[in-house]
Amino acid sequence: MLGCENFQNMGRRQLFRVGGQGFFGLTMANLMRARAEASTPRPPAPASAPKANNMIVIWLGGGPPHLDMFDLKPDAPAEIRGEFKPIRTNVPGIDICELMPELARIADKYTILRSCAIGNETWEHSGGAYWMTGNPRRPSTPKYPMYGNVVSRLRPAQGAIPSFMAFGPLNNHSGDIHLNYMGPTYDPLTFDPVSPTDQVRTMLASPQLDLSEFDRSESLLQSVNRQLRQFDTLDPAIAGLDEFQRRAFDMLRSPKLREALDLNREPEQVRARYQVGGFTGGGGSSSGRSILASRRLVEAGVPFVYVPIGYWDFHGNNFGQCRQSLPALSKAVAALIEDLDVRGLLDTTIVAVLGEMGRTPRVETGGGRGHWGTAQSVLVAGGGFKGGAVVGATDRNAAYTVDKYYKVESFGRTIYHLLGIDPDQELHTTAGRPMKIILEDAPLIREALA
Repeated sequence: MLGCENFQNMGRRQLFRVGGQGFFGLTMANLMRARAEASTPRPPAPASAPKANNMIVIWLGGGPPHLDMFDLKPDAPAEIRGEFKPIRTNVPGIDICELMPELARIADKYTILRSCAIGNETWEHSGGAYWMTGNPRRPSTPKYPMYGNVVSRLRPAQGAIPSFMAFGPLNNHSGDIHLNYMGPTYDPLTFDPVSPTDQVRTMLASPQLDLSEFDRSESLLQSVNRQLRQFDTLDPAIAGLDEFQRRAFDMLRSPKLREALDLNREPEQVRARYQVGGFTGGGGSSSGRSILASRRLVEAGVPFVYVPIGYWDFHGNNFGQCRQSLPALSKAVAALIEDLDVRGLLDTTIVAVLGEMGRTPRVETGGGRGHWGTAQSVLVAGGGFKGGAVVGATDRNAAYTVDKYYKVESFGRTIYHLLGIDPDQELHTTAGRPMKIILEDAPLIREALA
């Protein structure tokens, strides 16, 4: 290992090479974060008081079938209506799929958006970049940050808690939105609940880890920092480095975050309500655990949590895969909404359940449904959204919006409105270019607001 006596003799190029290899926690990501911090001006305060302090996104990557979930058409021909029947919810006039009785029981706590859509009939998976940023894709502009990046930038968590956490990759059918114009500074702390090599293990001390090792090495870290200051005049990135290292070490020691991720602290009956099996293409148990953990993270003070679950690109055996996935989704999401409500957190926490598009009205060869971009359904709850409502409508085949059509910019502006963030506010790219958070003007989805 490289000693401190050699470290002070390194040139700038060597410093960046060693940094990329992880020298005492100093990684290239640290340097990039510090560079962005040094070059990005501080934004003004939020324009209005937020109704929502937190947001949980449950991302159904691949495009869930809206006709088989929240927009059933029982009077359509068999090749369109599919195999499932609608059931009544606890709100008169709102019916959803028979495979989701738990969500039917709490329909008074959420709103279904049936008239938000983007693209055309053959829309592809890059629609996720629209939904998670509130902006259309344009070749002439950099890639926009997703809501979690902006929240991390403008509404950072307090103390040794990350502002943005993700339980899986951000490029889960969402157009590589982790590569946004603000750089990696405001990217999430990513935790993979399935992989034994998940990133959180490299940043957070597990309950079994002896933290004295970190305590004994802290003086060495301080020595490294003193050497780094010699490079202050060479690159502004170094000037901001200490803050990021300190935050990383604070997270290493953070009992609050460790406890939030320790689901064994939950009663067995609570865990059982979330840890249900059956998400197609991804372990149902791990998905249920992630949704439960998202609630615990919000309770711990994490403002934004992203939970991608399952794989919903049902080109074949759509109905068989729905039978496996929809009951699991219903149980876990209903448990989340109910628990937030009981704890007094639903009023200040947005829950959004969506994917990048809908599915074709007509069932295709092999029993699947293809990509479809002119209609889909989105579930929103809490944080200033009303409950017991449906916004918009599609035609008799759930193919096209026929009432109260809203573009994705309206969805994004509504999210930021509830979070108390001005969507017309300008942020800066890593190159210093000013960019509005949401480029185009669009009306709020006021029918969905409480």
